[in-house]
Amino acid sequence: MSRNPLRLIGDLWRRFLDGPQWLRESHGLGFVFQYYRSPSLKLLFWAMAWYERLFSRPMRLLFIVIPMFAFFSMFTLNSLAVTMFLFLLSLLAVDLVVGLVFRPRLSVERDMPPRVKCGTAFDVSYRVRNLRRLPAADLLLDPNIELPELRRVQGFKYVAVRGHAEERFATELKPFKRGVFSIPQGIAESGFPFNLFKHSVLFGRKESLIVHPASRELKNLFPRDGGVLPRLSARSVPRPGDSMDFYGCRMYRPGDSPRKIHWRATARYRLPIIKEYQQEHVSHAAVLLDTYVPRARLAVGVLRALFSLSESLLRVRTNLTFEAAVSLAASIAETLTSASYHVDLLAVGGRITRFPTNGEPDRNCDPLLDELATATTSARDAFAGKGAAALAEDALESGTVFVILTRWDAASKAFLASLTGRGSQIVPVLVAERVPDTELPDDLRVITPDAVLRGGDLPL
Repeated sequence: MSRNPLRLIGDLWRRFLDGPQWLRESHGLGFVFQYYRSPSLKLLFWAMAWYERLFSRPMRLLFIVIPMFAFFSMFTLNSLAVTMFLFLLSLLAVDLVVGLVFRPRLSVERDMPPRVKCGTAFDVSYRVRNLRRLPAADLLLDPNIELPELRRVQGFKYVAVRGHAEERFATELKPFKRGVFSIPQGIAESGFPFNLFKHSVLFGRKESLIVHPASRELKNLFPRDGGVLPRLSARSVPRPGDSMDFYGCRMYRPGDSPRKIHWRATARYRLPIIKEYQQEHVSHAAVLLDTYVPRARLAVGVLRALFSLSESLLRVRTNLTFEAAVSLAASIAETLTSASYHVDLLAVGGRITRFPTNGEPDRNCDPLLDELATATTSARDAFAGKGAAALAEDALESGTVFVILTRWDAASKAFLASLTGRGSQIVPVLVAERVPDTELPDDLRVITPDAVLRGGDLPL
């Protein structure tokens, strides 16, 4: 069945507007690839992508040097410029011919985790199969995977694969900023023999990498002396678990104790069956993260980022107090989910996300951390105005409410007052460089950003 030519042209046009998939978005602005679909600008990106894909850096330098020698060689045939000009042309010809003979034909598979944690290194593995009888030499695998926020800390740089052989390689990357980053389509390029012309093979597809905030388990969140939180919150419901009351049977899951195997049911169904017992309760909690920053401070931050050098761009645009607050929220969420708590509401500023429960605590904290990975400051104050009352009512339904503040002003005071005395346990935390001079509530804990980011136990 022949394909519709009009549909084929439309697909090619959309592919053109999507831009080259192997080009890093750091070469241009990210919104250009996603929202601003200008044909003229996309043509520029395509030309730049093919220019980088075909020519190495030494070759780009020769594009300046060769015309100079060609110009001076026109005046006299006995000058050194003629010799250098002919030598460079011979070098280019040899590199192009030999490179075409040994050009790689590869099948490459890239395996990388979809989610990682900020500041923690992770491995990316490659399975490379050479489809030719000739060896593939001087291979550079995935050079565009490194971003300003994602650096290679260990692993290969250049590799070689024998003819009709299969090799596995791994590299270690480390993210330095949370968020959702676009990983370009993989490329394996060879500059053999003189690294002037590049012969490359594309593999894989464009992927998204979610970098969760830096977090850790807060061991003192449930102290033995009953400090911050009891093991049961104001709202707790029965759940299946481990106690003396038989609840039922279910399929075996990795990590289950062999002592819980129901041998008769296992023999009957020829599959491992586990006995499940009734445990007491599932406790519920809510985490509220303050994202408010005055408009004047936001404008100053944007101006500083625009007029800063690229090397310091990440440092200038990072609000350490807010990043510490996000990291603290992630640590609290991870600690709660690892205990008998279900975080069923996460409020990042005015954006409220609910996490339904089926009666069991959700041990998977990824949905919570996915929301925190994209948290940004906002000039809209969620703790003031009409939405503050609705936010307070929704949070109080969870029983235990963590309120993470980044400022102490009239709006935050009024919001905490609306939560207090309503039958729920409130845990307010203020992340600030110094303790405010005003009078603070007895239950308000003040933590410096440095204490959150450097690790260790926090004074909760």
